[in-house]
Amino acid sequence: MNNYTKAFIYQMSRRTGTELTRRHFEILEFANEYYYKHRVGPLFNILKNKLGVERNELELLFPNGLFSVYSWIGIPIHDPNHICKPIATVEVPDFREVYFDHNGTTYIRDEVKKILGDYYKGEYGYGNPSSSTKPGKEAYERIFEARAQVAKTLSVVSPEIIFTGSGSEANNMAIKGIALKHLGKRKHIVSSKTEHPSVLHTLAWLENLGFDITLLDVNKDGAVSAKDVAAAIRRNTILVCIMAINNEIGMINPIEAIGEICQNSKVPFMVDGIQAYGKIPLNPKKLGIDLLSVSAHKIYAPKGIGALFVDERIELEPLIHGGEQEFERRAGTENVGFILAFGKAAALMHKEREKEHSRLKKISKLFIKKLEQHVPGYIINGSLENRLPNNLNIGFPNVDSGALLLSLNQIGIYVSSGSACSSGSHEESHVIRALGVDVENYGSIRFSFGLRTTEDDIEYLFNYLPQILEQLRNNEAANLDKKPSIAVNSN
Repeated sequence: MNNYTKAFIYQMSRRTGTELTRRHFEILEFANEYYYKHRVGPLFNILKNKLGVERNELELLFPNGLFSVYSWIGIPIHDPNHICKPIATVEVPDFREVYFDHNGTTYIRDEVKKILGDYYKGEYGYGNPSSSTKPGKEAYERIFEARAQVAKTLSVVSPEIIFTGSGSEANNMAIKGIALKHLGKRKHIVSSKTEHPSVLHTLAWLENLGFDITLLDVNKDGAVSAKDVAAAIRRNTILVCIMAINNEIGMINPIEAIGEICQNSKVPFMVDGIQAYGKIPLNPKKLGIDLLSVSAHKIYAPKGIGALFVDERIELEPLIHGGEQEFERRAGTENVGFILAFGKAAALMHKEREKEHSRLKKISKLFIKKLEQHVPGYIINGSLENRLPNNLNIGFPNVDSGALLLSLNQIGIYVSSGSACSSGSHEESHVIRALGVDVENYGSIRFSFGLRTTEDDIEYLFNYLPQILEQLRNNEAANLDKKPSIAVNSN
């Protein structure tokens, strides 16, 4: 079930006063899978035979039984007796698609598409890089060139770049690779409460194995204090793990100060640099960073390829065994085409970074100017000064974030309410809660800009945003005056 559908389910449950349980999701997930397989919703008898659902149970779980099941996961049903408008609807004569979710992922830029196209045509690189054939040798050499391109962007040497299947894998590789060297020794790791789920879930897994984990609080702007890191380090600390830039609020952490503390304490310092890569200067050697994760799909290259910088002094236990690839740190035949695409995107990003940074600053200033004109009472989650120019996480007063996200989607504006890896799965993100935001009275949406974002995109958003906000607040007020009812969305 995709995150858009999950967001809609949560919105419908709130509107109808339905407290979601595991049984709700068991039924909804089955119906969703059934619909995508058969292109028709499951009838009641099918639910009964497969899940043991009795009719009275279905009516107790969902406000309108099977009608609700269908409508909550987007199965189209036309019934004049059941009409539900949980989101705002506005007339948009100048409809366009506007992508404001670049922190979630990016499209593939044309120069990178050409690399991929040539590769898949078989023009180069189709050989196995580990083979002794001429095509294999060529593939190996092209990977070598791509590795050098990524290494150059970080001012490190090529053997310190290890290609992975994603940024999340790079984070897992760094943290587990250090920890597993100390398995069974009750060692200590320091991190923060606002890290990406690929870090937090990895740390939780290690905690179950007996490692001692300290998760630091952040200040009201979302930043980790270097002093808090210093105070948390112990004699048995084996790793400090702090992200460079928060993926949800764009907050830049004091990485250089933390790196100096770790160096003085002789504790390896791992940095999730996935949101920072391509947006701020990253020089691990100068910043005291021993391990740094990056990802290709944040810089206009394909999904499914990432990299980990590992300082030559650091030893890691591999996660994947069985071959000598990637300097014996990650077994498996390399994803040649994606690696070449990553290298090209990295080189372009490195060349354009400063110019694009300045351009996005202007976009951000225009956005804030429009907010001040049209959205009284808004808040900015995180510091306005110490953040990326392409990220604005906005709290809208008296508006549900799920309803606003879905409403914007209807007019072609694509935004996020949290991390791309977990958006739609929770009511409010762990990052927003860690900031102490009043989530009962503010709905938070992340707007993140990129290469194709223009001032016209900002104008388009604010042509309709005030009307959407007004409708959503009126809907909420109406719901407070009467017991909510559910019906089927005929869209």
